[in-house]
Amino acid sequence: MPMTSGPGLRGERTVVLVHPCATARRSVQPWCDLPLDLLAVGSPLARAGFRVRIIDQRVDPAWREQLDAELARNPVCVGVTSTTGPQLRHALEVSQVVKARSDVPVVWGGIHATLLPEQTLERPEIDFVVQGEGERTFEELVAALERGGPVGEIAGVWRKDGGRFLPGATRPFIDLNDEPPLEYDLVDVAKYTRTVFGVKRLSFSTSRGCTYPCAFCYSTVVHKRCYRALRPDVAIDQLKAFTGRYGVRGIFPTDANFFLDLDRARAILEGVVREGLDVVFTRLHIRFDTLRRLTGEDLKLLERAGVKCLALGVESGSERIRGLLRKPIDEAGLHDANARFRSSPIMPMYFFMIGFPTETRPELKSTVDLFMKLAADNPRAYVSVNTYAPFPGTELFELAVAEGLTPPARMEDWFSFSYRNLGAHGAWLPESMRRAVAMLDFCSFFASDRGYVTPFKETHPLATLAARVYAPVARFRMRHLLHHAPIEIASAKALGLYGHAD
Repeated sequence: MPMTSGPGLRGERTVVLVHPCATARRSVQPWCDLPLDLLAVGSPLARAGFRVRIIDQRVDPAWREQLDAELARNPVCVGVTSTTGPQLRHALEVSQVVKARSDVPVVWGGIHATLLPEQTLERPEIDFVVQGEGERTFEELVAALERGGPVGEIAGVWRKDGGRFLPGATRPFIDLNDEPPLEYDLVDVAKYTRTVFGVKRLSFSTSRGCTYPCAFCYSTVVHKRCYRALRPDVAIDQLKAFTGRYGVRGIFPTDANFFLDLDRARAILEGVVREGLDVVFTRLHIRFDTLRRLTGEDLKLLERAGVKCLALGVESGSERIRGLLRKPIDEAGLHDANARFRSSPIMPMYFFMIGFPTETRPELKSTVDLFMKLAADNPRAYVSVNTYAPFPGTELFELAVAEGLTPPARMEDWFSFSYRNLGAHGAWLPESMRRAVAMLDFCSFFASDRGYVTPFKETHPLATLAARVYAPVARFRMRHLLHHAPIEIASAKALGLYGHAD
């Protein structure tokens, strides 16, 4: 039986926001970044006098009890964030719990709901979709729901009307410089600290979006290639207040491309040095073409500002695939840069992906050869290899469909899509390629010692020993693309040590 009986009883001006677990097996995750997306939509409401309650399945094992307690207060609504892949399973479960216990409206936002608002609204548990940036949209929707008013004129809100799904007008992007700092105290910040490079670290954001046309990236659809960033002075002020209040030195900017505006990036780093903030930037994302533009003085500035790692997406060892992805990279220049970092305190981190539509076995082998050479030439380099996940609306998704992927017709069919798993069983790839990709996804952790003994986490000594023993086997498999009899991979999955298996 529902606990509540209508909007007229909503009295505490409470709004509940839920961050579902992002893995298929729901469990408390020891390392999680701050839920910046929920803080972004919750902060304006908190400043407007609402009681905002954030429930994070990743860190709260008693999430169901907490949700039940909040539903008993008859909140204005429950907001749920969504990312394509395993998180959808738990987001849907949260929505079902809400509807089984109350008549409280359920609002979905996030990447998946933005990409597929109509399919999202097909679920009876979901009442509204906030498409795109949520600060203004969600604030206006909450106000309308609180007073029982119409929502049809709210830009950015998709709603149900009988059997139809109706969109609001397109919502323009906000100016980040007009927004006050996030209300981080809406969560227990201590639950999100992580020791990286010997310091306590928290995530932070100074920009949104990216102007580049990468064919695989959901940002091209969600952010429409529109880049918005804090001015350097605003970023410095916020960093100073943030690190001072929460007593952390480590900062992980979640910006998709911190160096997109190179002058802005320089100004922020110069401000960090000038203000004596004594912070450690545990990772900054940079494109290869921008990396090539960094001067010797720039590298010295990065070192003085506490930058420990520069991460760039190489994606593939195949020039054809990189062209398909719209990620041009000169391999000779890449090797030069890798050599340059051998004598630098800044660690290079290289991201690769495997399992692209039309990718061939020789092209897959060229990717293996490239990331293993980078790791061998620079023992300080870190290599990260992920499985390609087709995001709806992207250019490469259409190619995956042309190569055999049937677009999921229901939300449930998206559950398996993730960077650790070939969604829809990799229907866009031949069977032998699927097996090779699954093998590489596991074995790539052992491409270099930094794959399993890293500054990013504390590794149990026995796990480290086992990894060192297995590493030669993994590297032999990778060099020869041997995907037969992957007993060790099946064992790791069965023990819950790897992957997002259902």
